[in-house]
Amino acid sequence: MRIRFASRIALGMIAVLVAISISLAGCGNKQGETYSGTVKLSGSTTVLPLALEAANRFMERHSSVTVDVQGGGSSVGITQVKEGVVDIGNSSRELKKDENDGSLVDHKIALDVVVVVVHPDIPVDNLSKEQVKDIFTGKITNWKEVGGPDAAIVVVVRDKASGTREMFDEHALEKKESAKNAIECNSNGLVRETVSSTKNSIGYISLGYLNKSIKAVKYNGVEANLETAKSHTYTLTRYLHMFTKGEPSGAVKGFIDYVLSSEFQNEVVAKEYIPMQSI
Repeated sequence: MRIRFASRIALGMIAVLVAISISLAGCGNKQGETYSGTVKLSGSTTVLPLALEAANRFMERHSSVTVDVQGGGSSVGITQVKEGVVDIGNSSRELKKDENDGSLVDHKIALDVVVVVVHPDIPVDNLSKEQVKDIFTGKITNWKEVGGPDAAIVVVVRDKASGTREMFDEHALEKKESAKNAIECNSNGLVRETVSSTKNSIGYISLGYLNKSIKAVKYNGVEANLETAKSHTYTLTRYLHMFTKGEPSGAVKGFIDYVLSSEFQNEVVAKEYIPMQSI
């Protein structure tokens, strides 16, 4: 009798452990769903690091899914998702009027902060909105006009396909054209590299790309950081987007759900941007 009783207890414990393991298995996967197939993304180089990190994490959780992430700029991502070339178009700007035909669904994934940066040797710590506009449009051409050395200003901007440039041109330049002699770069990383290696230069990058190789300057007396962006005292901010053609389903929906999950937003997005839950 004792042996039978012990056996029943053991069997009961095993059943409980099995139930617990099944429950835990579903914790990392919404409603225990499994996904398969390929998810293709392209577009904004600002969104690119987030998309790559999300892709790696998502594929670790779902071994039957392949997530293919490419850059190319916001305009490329929007065009390709509309044409069905990719499943998700990454963008660091809003849709233009001629792009917004009602077919795309907007999934905002973070709030970004755009920072004005200069070569580290430039002894300028603050620029007014008017000074920034005049520098980047070519009206001010010498650093001495804004409290710097007697040296010609080298303007570095993003390429015309960039959502960062579109946002900067609209908000900082009031839709005026960048200086004709400006150096164009096709990524945040290349702007950073160009400004850090080019004396007397000035450019703009996303906050997440800021490092010690360049110097951030205040904009209208306000330092660019997550707190000033959240309080709306720093104005050069914009949402980062993932666009889909229609409502997503299957692995595409699963991927976007993961990007917007508390885990990814708090562990990854919050390091460089403002998570959507904080807005």
